[in-house]
Amino acid sequence: MADSNSRRFTDQSSTASTVIGKGIHVEGEITGSAPIEVWGSIEGKAGTEGLFWVREGGRVGGEIVATNIVVEGNVQGTIQAKEKAELRSNCKVEGDLSAKTVAIAEGSFFEGRVRMGGKGGTAPQASFKEKRQP
Repeated sequence: MADSNSRRFTDQSSTASTVIGKGIHVEGEITGSAPIEVWGSIEGKAGTEGLFWVREGGRVGGEIVATNIVVEGNVQGTIQAKEKAELRSNCKVEGDLSAKTVAIAEGSFFEGRVRMGGKGGTAPQASFKEKRQP
């Protein structure tokens, strides 16, 4: 199990995920409480109370609402993370993003507005160089 002080919250993810595999296309609304990994594509609103991870090659066209969100693939739509959002160096995001904490890697493509903060005001934006392989 990962150290609780790990830099990434994805290092701490140990529960089984719902996986939308490569070659799978889902249209409609997806909701739940378990982590979701998207290797294929979703058209519509998607959300979970856990981690929502758009993997490299994955695509979401619509709103994403989750506690934590990681994007390595493509998103065209609004991203709403209750806690943290991380845009990795190989992602392409077109749409507004809101979260308490945001990390955007060098090399990522992001076009939209960022809204940050939580109780008591706003938090600083973090950027990072991707050093580890996913």
